[in-house]
Amino acid sequence: MSSTSLALATALLVLGAPPSESPQPTTDTFQPDPGWKPVGRSLWFDPREKRLVLRARVALREGPLEHLLCLKGTKEHEAVLATDAIPRMIHAGLILTGAKQGHPVRFLPKFEPPTGSPIAMQIEWQEGDKTRTADARTWIKEEHSKLPLTKDWVFAGSEIFEDPETKKRIYAADDGDLFTVANFANAILDLPFASTANDAERAFVANTEKIPPRGTLVTIFLRPRPEPDATKR
Repeated sequence: MSSTSLALATALLVLGAPPSESPQPTTDTFQPDPGWKPVGRSLWFDPREKRLVLRARVALREGPLEHLLCLKGTKEHEAVLATDAIPRMIHAGLILTGAKQGHPVRFLPKFEPPTGSPIAMQIEWQEGDKTRTADARTWIKEEHSKLPLTKDWVFAGSEIFEDPETKKRIYAADDGDLFTVANFANAILDLPFASTANDAERAFVANTEKIPPRGTLVTIFLRPRPEPDATKR
């Protein structure tokens, strides 16, 4: 078994097997690099660059946000992007990149922000015959200052719990909270500071002028942000 397969199998042993994948309509003509390893639907691991590659679609370009990315068919009214990639496979793929899982937000007995490896995200899409790229943070801005997000998302890793009736292990991000800008314990990636989901107090909005039209297909490249070199401090 290759090191990639072993790491993926180990992650899924912890998270539980993904739900069965039903056939999806083929509307995306994206051709992945032959060197990328499929991790699941709309998801690949690039072993050469040690990065996770994810396909998504622009769902929202304006208004207050709770998510950068949600699961397709769940939170599109408050998420810039939506994907049909399986949440626990995204988690497993991040482990393949070398990212270290921390913990999701904790509210009791006192507030603790999400922790984990900072994740750099680059978004790529086609505009006519041109390829465009952007740091994912530039698609989000703080509502009052109008400045783009500067902090990286961190690999909080969501939660696993047991259904009291079926006794099955449930991966909380299956509910749709994938990469959030408001703190959710379900999130795979979250911001490492307090960010409320209360409607009247939400801090972040879509940076409309930076986001391509709704329905645009995009590729997201994710990798852990390199740790600062302590010898250069």
